[in-house]
Amino acid sequence: MQTKALFLDRDGVINKEKDYLYKIEDFEFINGVFEACKYFQDQGYIIIVVTNQSGISRGKYTQKDFDLLTSWMINEFMKKDIKNI
Repeated sequence: MQTKALFLDRDGVINKEKDYLYKIEDFEFINGVFEACKYFQDQGYIIIVVTNQSGISRGKYTQKDFDLLTSWMINEFMKKDIKNI
């Protein structure tokens, strides 16, 4: 059995691109992202989010800031019944 996967970059695909985004209040989902992810989930895909967060190494925000935002984002997907992200 093969597993189908959809790889999505976070910034610019899931959320609107903003420099060094790490605050929940600055996060804006791209229109249609929930519907697209739900569609692919219903087709049997697992959804994998990839992201390059250079702001951590540049001291713009911390790993803890990133983890908090990521947990919040995943919870927002779960509220839309998108569970395998």
